[in-house]
Amino acid sequence: MFHLLQTFMAVYEEQNFTHAAQKRFISQPTVSLHIQKLEELTNTTLFLRNGRNKAVPTESADLLYIRAKQMASLWEASLNDLEQLRGNIRTTYTIGASQTIGVYMLPQVLPQLHAQFPTYDFIVTIANSATIFHNVETHDYQVGLVESPIISPTVTREVFAFDSLVLAGDMSSELWLLRETGSGIRAYTNQFFQQENIIPQQKIEIASNEAILQLLEQGTGKTLLSDLSIRDFSFETPPSPITRPLYQISNHAFPTDDVQIKLLDLLQQTFR
Repeated sequence: MFHLLQTFMAVYEEQNFTHAAQKRFISQPTVSLHIQKLEELTNTTLFLRNGRNKAVPTESADLLYIRAKQMASLWEASLNDLEQLRGNIRTTYTIGASQTIGVYMLPQVLPQLHAQFPTYDFIVTIANSATIFHNVETHDYQVGLVESPIISPTVTREVFAFDSLVLAGDMSSELWLLRETGSGIRAYTNQFFQQENIIPQQKIEIASNEAILQLLEQGTGKTLLSDLSIRDFSFETPPSPITRPLYQISNHAFPTDDVQIKLLDLLQQTFR
């Protein structure tokens, strides 16, 4: 069964039977056979064929992919547990953090977290909130730290702190500097535009807080950003103050682990 799911995940990620075959080092007919067997077992259509080798995932495939990734993650965790039983006690632990938290908050607690878990190798990825939610759903990240109000039925959220959003830059400028869709700050920026009836006439979209800060330092444009990232910029409080919760998230299909508990405790102690 697991080899069928591995093939399925490859097709889902590549959305192409030929590319999935290359990724799995098997023939394209074998890929088609695996998907056919899985569709028979699940009594559903997983992919719509579009062209010779294109595969468009159905809603059933979206659900199965998340479950398959969770199973793969649980398998990896089981292998790690077996390694520990054999005396190989290094453990890899993945954390996803959105940019404001990852740059300005997480570094303040990571040394204490590492000291608490010296046999853990932490892998920290900084990405936007939508990416982190997805990877927590699939358990590619064991814990996530996000600023976005996104919710998901498979994800547990716990508030660890709050930050405030301010307007920074050249207030007379028509140019808005925006984070990309999927980021926490972009969701709040869109809400701000709606509240204030603002339709940006000029905008630059950049998937990096640091790049936006560099532009502000050059005197270019204006933006809505966290008060945690204010340097020497002039800034204003929005007409209606914006305070947002910051969340630690995890997949409730997996037991809460000691790292999640300690990380949440450190964040709450440091920033509340």
